[in-house]
Amino acid sequence: MKEEITTEHTEAPEQPLLPGMEELAAENENLRAEIRMRDAVSDIKSRLAQAGAKSPGLLTDRARESFQFSDEGSLTNAEAVVEHLRKTYPEQFAAASIDASAGRTPRPTLTKEALARMTPAEIQRLDWAEVRATLAS
Repeated sequence: MKEEITTEHTEAPEQPLLPGMEELAAENENLRAEIRMRDAVSDIKSRLAQAGAKSPGLLTDRARESFQFSDEGSLTNAEAVVEHLRKTYPEQFAAASIDASAGRTPRPTLTKEALARMTPAEIQRLDWAEVRATLAS
């Protein structure tokens, strides 16, 4: 009779943890979480800057609680976070104007022809420095 060979896999007994291993494992996990968050913050800040946000850092800080990560540690909802911030804080994404005088009504320019059409009373109410400058030109 042949002996039957069994191919059952027997697990090795668990190794006892060395002193300090639990602390090292916890520290390792904390460091992984910090790296994951740092990468996610960098990604969101970059996306917000590309979207024209005025304060990407502040908006990113506001959205940290809503970050969702894959099992590998990458941010999975970056586009949704940016879209939510756009809807929640539209003033942060308003187009900036480079015109420093936007919204101001320009003063009419005083000309010699305009002075000639005015009455003496109207001329008297004008800024005399501007009247002199107009007459001198």
